[in-house]
Amino acid sequence: MKSINVALIDDSSIYRELLKMILRSVPDYKFNILFEAETLVGIEDNKQYHEELDVILLDIMMPDIDGVTGIPILQDLFPTSSIIMVSDVESPKVKEECIEKGAMSYIIKSAVQTRLAPEIIAYCNN
Repeated sequence: MKSINVALIDDSSIYRELLKMILRSVPDYKFNILFEAETLVGIEDNKQYHEELDVILLDIMMPDIDGVTGIPILQDLFPTSSIIMVSDVESPKVKEECIEKGAMSYIIKSAVQTRLAPEIIAYCNN
């Protein structure tokens, strides 16, 4: 069974639980949640995971620092991790901005059930 290390950054604890349920249901893969955060404030406290973290699932609409602004912060702290945006914001302009700043992918929350695991697996296998 292949193991993938993930961080969840979303201000909704309910949504973080949903993401964990989705990831737990994927056959042949074990998704280890290394840390969860409600905000990007204080995210540097998780810097010890920088070598083992594979994927960061990042929301856009959060208090204090939004996800778009947070992309370069996370890239500095976790340079070998892929960032996948998971958001309710269905704006091509916002999606483009996230990709330009370095996010590997952008998934609308309504599509997360079908797209999340395949996206993570694709980035971890490349």
